[in-house]
Amino acid sequence: MKEDNNHTLDRVNQIWVDEAVSSHRNYLDGRVGGARLFLSFKDARKLNFSDLVLDTAEMVGADLVNTNFTKTKLERVNLFGADLTGADMKDCSLRKSDLRGVCLENADLENATLSGADIRNGFILIRKPDGTYVPVKHDETSNFDGINLKDADLSDAKLGRVIGRRTNITNVNFKNADLSGAVMANSDVSGSIFTGADLTDADFSGCVFHGANLSGALLNNTNMEGADLTAAHFSNNDMTYANTHQASLPRSIEDLDRSIRDILEDHLVWINSLGRKGKQAILTEYDLQANDLAGINLQAAELSLTNLSNCTFLASRLNMANMFGVMALNSDFSDADLRGVKLEKANLTGASLRHCRLSPMVILGTQGNSVSANLKNCCLDQTDLESANLRYADLTGARIRFANLANADLSHAKCVDVDFTGADLRSANLEKADLRGCKGLILE
Repeated sequence: MKEDNNHTLDRVNQIWVDEAVSSHRNYLDGRVGGARLFLSFKDARKLNFSDLVLDTAEMVGADLVNTNFTKTKLERVNLFGADLTGADMKDCSLRKSDLRGVCLENADLENATLSGADIRNGFILIRKPDGTYVPVKHDETSNFDGINLKDADLSDAKLGRVIGRRTNITNVNFKNADLSGAVMANSDVSGSIFTGADLTDADFSGCVFHGANLSGALLNNTNMEGADLTAAHFSNNDMTYANTHQASLPRSIEDLDRSIRDILEDHLVWINSLGRKGKQAILTEYDLQANDLAGINLQAAELSLTNLSNCTFLASRLNMANMFGVMALNSDFSDADLRGVKLEKANLTGASLRHCRLSPMVILGTQGNSVSANLKNCCLDQTDLESANLRYADLTGARIRFANLANADLSHAKCVDVDFTGADLRSANLEKADLRGCKGLILE
């Protein structure tokens, strides 16, 4: 925190904090002698607050640089004007907290919850001996520069003119959030949800939006100059008043040099001739939404960063296809052959993959060598994977929240750091699966 020369903070140590936290616990439980934690204008930098319940605490203007708040409950806490530079806040909850004017530069809020939090502008004034008032913090905007917000929940949050250049805001839930006037230039917002969010006058220039959902977002005078919007989901009228100068936009199906039917026919010849005839289907970065592609053969096709939302691939062959980073919201892959497919960083929220094959693909002429399905960091939230074959699939870092995995075969699958929160795993086969670092895994 930048301080005025006439304003110093009282330094507290870990012993003081531990005693104050104990008293705060009694306060929350309604016990006699309890007292709310009051850290306002205190210097508590580098101290440990991890895995505690600090709801409703007062921390106005506190120096909390490099503090440890991992897995801590900080709901409805007053952090107005606090300095949390470099703080470790992974998995903490800041629901409905006051974060106006806060500095979170280089803080780590991976998987944190900030739903309903107020992160708009704000600054603290102090009175000088001559009777005039000066700000304690000279920069009134909330600072998010270098912050890690991966997988965080900021739904319904009020961010206003927050500044967060070069930040990691991948897979963040900004649903219905107020980001009007925010500066997030040159950040990675891949996989984030902006449905219903207000991005009026916001600066997202140079950002990467792969797999982001912008449908229903307000984009009035939003700066997306030079942004990469391939595989982002939005309707054309959403972008009417946004600045997309030099932005990379999904290619239209009308830009293809041949019809989809001709491309599929040439691709089938290419497959059957082992590449000697025909032509491989290369549909990278195209907008192919709402197409009926049931029963087609796109084995080993190039489909990376393509928008396949609301498509039908019922009983189709997509084995060994490169589907890196595809957007496939609510698509139907039931009974499809996806052996050896590459779906790394794809967004399949709400899709159906019932009975699909995501097991290894044996490579002909290699004496039994095979390629496993790659679903690293894939979003499978609310998908239907009932009875799907995921044997030996690599799901490292995938999000499979509130998905249906009943009777699915995950034997030998690599499920390191997978988020299974709310998933239905009844009768699922997890024999010899690698479950290190999993979250929300509940087995009956």
